[in-house]
Amino acid sequence: MICVCAQQKGGVGKTTSAINVAMLLAQAGRSVLAVDVDPQFALTRRLGIELGALKATVVDVLAGWVDPDEPIVSDVHGIDVMPATRELAGVELALAGEVGREIVLRAALEVLDYDAIVIDTPSNLGLLTVNALVAADVVVAPVAADDEGAAQGVAELRGTIAKLGRLRQPLPDLSVIVTKAKPRRVMSDVIDGALAALGLEPVARVPDRVAVEHADVARTPIALSAPDSAVTLAYRQLAEQLDARRVIA
Repeated sequence: MICVCAQQKGGVGKTTSAINVAMLLAQAGRSVLAVDVDPQFALTRRLGIELGALKATVVDVLAGWVDPDEPIVSDVHGIDVMPATRELAGVELALAGEVGREIVLRAALEVLDYDAIVIDTPSNLGLLTVNALVAADVVVAPVAADDEGAAQGVAELRGTIAKLGRLRQPLPDLSVIVTKAKPRRVMSDVIDGALAALGLEPVARVPDRVAVEHADVARTPIALSAPDSAVTLAYRQLAEQLDARRVIA
């Protein structure tokens, strides 16, 4: 199963979602690879990976310079990671002129043997995100409960997925989660209404907690630093749904 966390709106918890879903799938006994295809390399940084110690990254894989298994950093809090660097932005530009540019990532991941691969993407719908979507079995789209623009971002993401038909069938499933959830807030009701108008029902609600920021600063996923927190429980619910989908598939 390949799970892609995508949203063209930034600041909605996309990277936090990718990291914690990966961690919780690993805790359930699955072999998990987290792949960072964001030029901001937030997933790489938040997992505490030192860039200076890397001999290769996803940049080298997408450029065709190394085999897909070479950049993998093993056993980072229990998962394997294919890290990224800022040079990804240059690779995206280089790929734009290549034949088959949308399927480069999928081709690379097909040779790797993991129960689950979780991909973190840039906050846009550019070529790197499209590469991830083409590889995906399921797309998890976080929508922040305090950001009405994030609901519009999901609508545009769904439109992009619908256009992938010439590149792959079946299309990946789209699962929406609400992040930074605050019960009984007016904006939360607005977001719920916007998602309902799109025919989308959130599969999980991740509450707004300062512990998420603390975990990011500590370079330790909240699934590990606060395993019994409401945030972890919400991500565990999501991970269980994804794992069930993997088994059924």
